[in-house]
Amino acid sequence: MNWADKCMMELTHRNLFEDDGHRSRFRELLDCYFDAPFFSKGLCKCMFLGAWDNVHFAQLLDILNSMTIERSRHLAPMADNGMVLEKNAEEGGMESEAAVMNLAVCFTTDTPFDRSCLDDLEIIDPERAYIIKRALLAAQCIDDLPKIR
Repeated sequence: MNWADKCMMELTHRNLFEDDGHRSRFRELLDCYFDAPFFSKGLCKCMFLGAWDNVHFAQLLDILNSMTIERSRHLAPMADNGMVLEKNAEEGGMESEAAVMNLAVCFTTDTPFDRSCLDDLEIIDPERAYIIKRALLAAQCIDDLPKIR
C-alpha cells in the first residue's frame, strides 16, 4: 500500500471527511498530485482543507495546475498565492476567510498556526472555526504517517 492510500485510509477511519464530496475531491487531488515533485505532507494538509468545498477546491486546483505547468519543485508559489488571498480577505473584511488562508499558508510553509484566532472565530463564524479545527485534526493525522518517500 502506498503512502497516499495509507493517508486516505487513516483520514477515513478517523471520520475526518465531512461528506462524500469532501472525500472524493481530496482523493482526486491526491491521485493527481501525489507524484508531483512538490508533493509533501504540507501540501496534503492543504488538499484536505481545500477539498472541503467546491470554491476552495477550484482555487487549489488552479494553483496546482499552474505549478505543474511551471514545473515547480517546491510550494513557494502556493504559499505566495495564499498570502495574497489572505491579505485580500483581510482587506475585504472577511476575517474568517483570512484565517482559512492563513492556515493554508502555515501548512505550505510548515509553520505553526496561531490558534488564538479561533476564540473570536467561533463567535463570528462557527462554521469556519469548525473547518479549521477539523483541518488541524487531519494535519496531525497526516504528520503521524510515515515519511512519504
